[in-house]
Amino acid sequence: MKGLRLTIAKHTINTILDTLGENDFVNVIAYSDYVRYVEPCFKGTLVQADLDNREHFKLLVEELQVKGEGKVKKAIKESFKILNEVSEGRGSLCNQAIMLITDGAMEDFQQVFEEFNWPERKVRVFTYLIGRELTFADNVKWIACNNKGYYTHISTLADVQENVMEYLHVLSRPMVINHEHDIIWTEAYMDSVLFNTQAESLLLMTSVAMPVFSKKEETLSHGILLGVVGTDVPLKELMRLAPRYKLGVHGYAFLNTNNGYILSHPDLRPLYKDGKKLKPKPNYNSVDLSEVEWEDTEDALRTAMVKGESGTISLDVRATVEKGNQTWNVSSFLPGISVFTCIIIFIYIHVQSQISKNKSISSKKAIK
Repeated sequence: MKGLRLTIAKHTINTILDTLGENDFVNVIAYSDYVRYVEPCFKGTLVQADLDNREHFKLLVEELQVKGEGKVKKAIKESFKILNEVSEGRGSLCNQAIMLITDGAMEDFQQVFEEFNWPERKVRVFTYLIGRELTFADNVKWIACNNKGYYTHISTLADVQENVMEYLHVLSRPMVINHEHDIIWTEAYMDSVLFNTQAESLLLMTSVAMPVFSKKEETLSHGILLGVVGTDVPLKELMRLAPRYKLGVHGYAFLNTNNGYILSHPDLRPLYKDGKKLKPKPNYNSVDLSEVEWEDTEDALRTAMVKGESGTISLDVRATVEKGNQTWNVSSFLPGISVFTCIIIFIYIHVQSQISKNKSISSKKAIK
């Protein structure tokens, strides 16, 4: 695979990566005469498809140089081994899929699928045939059709976006047939709001969305996904669920995702000044809770929030004083309030504000 075909293949990989989110896990394998991981550190495992990992994969994919004949069978075997190891006792009951991007497959794959995937067919295999030639189309199509996947032919760069999205329709079919309308909340992102002041032109937002399925009797068994309906919600609106007058003098609330990333927190500073303009930091929506809430021992608070637990917890945390390197250890009582499935609000005693207030009172007394 060289020239335009290689360019199309790289663009296809990047487009697939863009469809993934924080709740997905992924790895990328390059194959020719042998199989190699584009990132050797991720060998034999799957990594969370957050923004940092997706961008890292994209950079590595752009540097790929393919040589020799592609041995597809070796790559498929390695992919099944990864999925089997991850799913044994550790993985959740989620969709498992292999995306095979090739410009031709001449080998016999029946033995591989009989060993790893048949008859249960727990792993779907989606195939993307790159290039204008259709010599190996039947073989590539056979792989997808016999493993509950989908076959697409991508001949130009313009075909990539539309054809990649087809796999989403296939994965959504069981939800349509079972009448499941799962509601999801996205990670935090920056956007502007109408009728807002210039000082607040960029706000942290989240989106709530759910799928829209076709309910026509003649197409119900086909599981057709019509689209997605959703709305944007400013995070400051969610924070109104925890009014300040109920939190106490030095209390505050914060929002966290089910992956431990901060949605809203007093110590989260997502913007920086570039001249006279405010711009979002590159990783503003992937700041882990442990980076702002420094617990003295284990991450008990973060673990409880990621698991979706509610209740109360007491722990020692660390807070730094602005002057000097001295640290303070204090015990704080944390009553928990469950808001919805993937977001928990916890009330927390802000140690730093109490220290600053005491310092301010002391300085005023000294002046008098």
